[in-house]
Amino acid sequence: MKTYSVRLWVLGFLLGVVTGIIDYFNTKVVVSADAYWGLLFLVALFWSLRYYVDRSQVANPNQWIRRAMISSMMRLMGVLTFLLISVLRQGKANLVFVMAFGLYFILFLLFEMSEKRINLRPDSNDGPPKENA
Repeated sequence: MKTYSVRLWVLGFLLGVVTGIIDYFNTKVVVSADAYWGLLFLVALFWSLRYYVDRSQVANPNQWIRRAMISSMMRLMGVLTFLLISVLRQGKANLVFVMAFGLYFILFLLFEMSEKRINLRPDSNDGPPKENA
């Protein structure tokens, strides 16, 4: 969990720095502060949901998988809620913010998938050998 946390926060920091550099050097595109708050929200959301799944004290592997699936739904609902609140608060759709937030979300999902080491079917095996094969 510790290496995941460090990597997640470093990824969030690097994305914030890259966004700041793009915002500083590009005069046509203005990145709103909501993009940085969205980045911080994504880091906190992904970290807290990973903490929720990894710190679960369950005896049955199926319960652990259920927690992982619930965390995926909570992640999606959290991201959509943040996006909706941010767009409604701004009064108009800020395309730069929506694109940056969507890109951050996709990058964090790719990071999460590369870090996941979940066997979604822990009790399964290859089955009996096939007689005709």
